[in-house]
Amino acid sequence: MGKTTIRVAFDDPLEAAHFLQQCRRKGYDAQLEDSRPQIKRNGPALATWLKAHPGWYKVGESVNRAAANKAVLKIRNGERRGFEGGKFEARMENQDGSWLVYARYAGRTTKPRKPQAEGMEPLF
Repeated sequence: MGKTTIRVAFDDPLEAAHFLQQCRRKGYDAQLEDSRPQIKRNGPALATWLKAHPGWYKVGESVNRAAANKAVLKIRNGERRGFEGGKFEARMENQDGSWLVYARYAGRTTKPRKPQAEGMEPLF
């Protein structure tokens, strides 16, 4: 027999914790879930999600190798919507005949400029 899942939402985190403790006292296998699910989206929402979560994540899947390669190039070159900054890396892998596209936020690609020392005159 399958496991029954019931989700309850609370506005107050203290009420949620109290309800969770009551369920555990009664012997239920109660677990706390995040208030915001970790759902990746397309475009700018996906880019924002990747910035907040370091590491490689699956962002696409294709049976066609050329389509997966095109998706990788669009992410790398900043042509895909939301990835215009160009600070993302992408790669593809073949698993069981399906091409998976993985991406991650690479962070700053350029070194921050050092402030000029005071009293220095420009040469030109």
